[in-house]
Order: sequence, then C-alpha cells, then structure tokens
Amino acid sequence: MDNLTHTLLGLSAAKAGLERATPLAATTLVISSNLPDIDVLTSMSLAFRDPIAGLEHHRGFTHSFVGLAVLAAALTAALLYLDRRFRLRGDHRRRPLRPMRIFGLAYLGGLGHLFMDFTNSYGVRPLLPFSGRWFYGDMVFVADPWIWLILGSTVVWLTATEPPRVLFWSIVGVILAVVVAVALRDPSDLQPALPLMSRVIWFAGLAVVLLGAVLRWGRRGSALARYSLFALTLYYGAMWMAHESALQRAWATAPPENIKVMAAWPAPANPSLWRAAAGADTVVYTRAVDLTTPLPESAAAAGKRPVPPLAPTEADQWTANPRLDPAIDAALRRWEVGRVFLDFARFTATTVETRPEGYHVSIRDLRFNLHLTAVLDREMNVESIDVGWF
Repeated sequence: MDNLTHTLLGLSAAKAGLERATPLAATTLVISSNLPDIDVLTSMSLAFRDPIAGLEHHRGFTHSFVGLAVLAAALTAALLYLDRRFRLRGDHRRRPLRPMRIFGLAYLGGLGHLFMDFTNSYGVRPLLPFSGRWFYGDMVFVADPWIWLILGSTVVWLTATEPPRVLFWSIVGVILAVVVAVALRDPSDLQPALPLMSRVIWFAGLAVVLLGAVLRWGRRGSALARYSLFALTLYYGAMWMAHESALQRAWATAPPENIKVMAAWPAPANPSLWRAAAGADTVVYTRAVDLTTPLPESAAAAGKRPVPPLAPTEADQWTANPRLDPAIDAALRRWEVGRVFLDFARFTATTVETRPEGYHVSIRDLRFNLHLTAVLDREMNVESIDVGWF
C-alpha cells in the first residue's frame, strides 16, 4: 500500500488509545508503520546498476515476521538513545520510555504494514528468510481512496488542532483530490476507467471530512479513532466477501480446461469490478468480473466446482494468454534478471516471435504494466534481456 495509508493506520492506532502506553508511543507507531519500506532505499540504490533490484528486494526481508522483529529492536534502541539524549536531558522528572512497550508497539506497527501490503495483489513474503513464498490477499487495490477517507477522517479531526497541522492536512487533501479527479480517466487493457459516481461519492466524503474539521468533531476523543478502525474492519470484510463472490463467478464461468489456479483482484476504487485470472497448463485466461451483472442460471447453480462446460457466449468472455514455453523459461532463468522476474510474476502473457537468427520473447505480468523482453538464439542462449514497468 502507499505510505499515506500506512501512516494513517499508525496514527489511528495511536489515537485509539495506544499513545498513552508510553512516551513517544505515537511516534513509534507512525515510524514503524512505514519502516518496512526502508527496503525501497536499497532497491533505488541498486536500480542504477540493476533494473530488477526493486522486484528482488522490495517487500523482502523487512516485510517478514523475522525482519519486523529486527526493525522493531532497531527502532527501540534508536528511540531510547534519542529520549535520553534530548527529551530527558533537560528534565529528568519526565516519564522515561518503557522499552518493552516501545518494542511491542513497533512490532505492532510493522504487522499493520505487513497486513496492509498482504491485502493487495502485489503480495508479501512473510516467511523470509526461511521461505520465499508469496502470499496474496487480493482484496484491495494498492492505493485505495476509500481507506484514505475511512482512516483520514478521524485522524484529521483529532490532529488538526493547530494552524501548522491544518495547513499540512489541507495540502494532503488537495493532493488526494487531484489524484482522484484526474486518475484513471481513460480505460486501458489493465485498468478500467474510474466511474464518475465513484468520484462524486469520494468528494462527498471529503466534504464530510472538512465539515467535521470545521465543527471540531475531534472533541469526541479516542472513540472516533476506534470507530474508524472498526469501519476499516467492516470495509475489509465487505471486500473479502466481494472477492469471494468474484472468485465464485470466475469458477462458475471458467473455460472448459484443466484450470489449476484461479485468482481475482479489484479495480481501483470500484468494489463491484474485478479482474480474474485462470491458470491452465499452457494458457492463462483473463476476464473482467462485474458483480452487478447477474450470472446465467446455469453458471449460478454451478458454484465454485466442479465447472461445467460453458456455452460459447460465456467462454468467449475470457481472453487466452499463452504461457511461456518450458524451454524458454529454463533459458531465461539462467540469467538473474529472468529468474527474479519469473519468480515475481504471478500470471503472465507471452508473445514469442520466431526469427531466422532465433527468438524474440515478450512477457507481461498480467497484474501490472510490467514487461520482460529477451532475445534468444536458436540454441536457446539469451543474447539480451530487459525488464521495465512501462
């Protein structure tokens, strides 16, 4: 998820009552809610020499259960030093930090970050360094404007109490408003356009946030933050049910093949529209799933499994994307760039152009606009390989 979402979650947890656990508790929660993304610094520094570095290192060790403990211990040590060096130096009568509570809050903030990242289609690898397996929640988009409203409303009401903070949140609100207003205006092969009604509802929610700030609804205290966290829980529950419904519809209308894996992830800011992918031995099928459209009676009665043969009109809704040939897959994996890309890619579409001197291969990760292009000779030796997001 984006770092604004992580920050809002940490602030909400603090304002819900955890900030009273120990001095600097709120600071701990905000920092730890963003700290796992410190791996972005490593990725950026390596990216100048290796374009695949971001895929290999982002959401790696710092997004694992063991890595969170290391980060929590490092943050605890840093805050203890700074507390003694600055806050307690001028007044020793102040309440000192509680190290174990700081560590617990830091680990809790990291877990919140890990959970948020798990809920989208990018996924996380929480079992590193013991296992590099990816886990995907597929419930929300990587930047969800509804979560901005749910968590941002009470955070603004509770913290916009002084002019500098009002100015800060005003700037954030303007930036988010511009993003929602101009983003996804035109559909693409990966993402549909954001419906006008979704934009209208979001701006109505933003007006409520502004109204609450003017009327000083934050005077109700920490209960507001707890309500927002409860609302977030309800939202995730609704998105989980929508995800299960999308999967059920995908299975019920699946192509008449030996489908081994099925997944569905949501369109941005539109909980009723999902993208489904069905993996078979030699092909990956994709299609849009609109939860507002009723299923045919035959498909609705089918449930998840077994999948019956489909009428041609239903099968035609799926787009077939050829899988990578095993020989080419093995050749690409001999190069680190190819191995990292193929380990990261979840569902792919492949185009292989046969030329007199060899093969030109193009692979796209169907979740994102992420591409790999490679040139191989007739003996399956890789002559060149490149990865890019656009």
